[in-house]
Amino acid sequence: PIRLSSPAALHFPPSERNSLSPVNPPAMDDISSRYEIPRTAEFLRGRAYTRVALQFPDELLKDAPAVARALRAELGGGAKLFVMADTAYNSCCVDEVGASNIDAQCVVHYGHSCMSPTSNLPAFFVFGKAPLDISLCCRSLLDCSRESSKPVLVLCGLEYAHALDDLKRATMELCKSDCQNSEIHYAEVLCSEMSPSSSSTAEEQCSQSNGSTHNDGLPADNDDLATLVNNCCNVEGSTRKYNLGGLTWRVSTDEKMDDYLLYWIGQDNSAFANIALTFNKCDIGLPSSSFYG
Repeated sequence: PIRLSSPAALHFPPSERNSLSPVNPPAMDDISSRYEIPRTAEFLRGRAYTRVALQFPDELLKDAPAVARALRAELGGGAKLFVMADTAYNSCCVDEVGASNIDAQCVVHYGHSCMSPTSNLPAFFVFGKAPLDISLCCRSLLDCSRESSKPVLVLCGLEYAHALDDLKRATMELCKSDCQNSEIHYAEVLCSEMSPSSSSTAEEQCSQSNGSTHNDGLPADNDDLATLVNNCCNVEGSTRKYNLGGLTWRVSTDEKMDDYLLYWIGQDNSAFANIALTFNKCDIGLPSSSFYG
């Protein structure tokens, strides 16, 4: 595991490659899977939305026409879809201003998201399904657990959340075959749907649950870290429930976060920085970059 105790230990690349973005234009079957067309259509159809904004970051705009066609075909008509680019804010935020200009009833947001709460419009998030070598990641995770005396908490970029169930199964099977008794916990995705806050109290709770901060989820400075940790944590009975960056997990009130080794699955981007800076007293294990397809 790698010890990350200060922001100086982190490296931030100049740009983040979106997990949805393929090297070559995807086939229609790949579009349906990669952009979760059936699940998106089910959400829109179930709420009878007739005007929907589709928000794409710049790197995914080339797929926007194909996504819109596939979604329109899945819906079978009855809904008008509007593709949004050139957003009023960072592409990680839901562009409610742009959506309101077309009288949209809902925004479907594609790609990386900071999960900042919306004020007026519901949002549906399609994070993507980034490839992950489950076998290699499983071995690395168990090696980290074996080398550390601490329990392990697995956290991930939202684009890797789809692989967690497979990773859990593979890890359990390998533990049995190796006769290894490892204490490994996994965070879960908080939600892929968001409703606008109905009051200031709800807005505060939503902000806390998603760990909303400045600059795409990064704490403004070190003085804000203690406040941020407290804001993303709620005591529920004998457990502390943490909600940060779209992930949620629980620890016992008898334990602290730095009692855990954090195992991060994902890129060296703002989502990782949010975790590393918020819990900067924790040991953090990082898989090899070769684990990612």
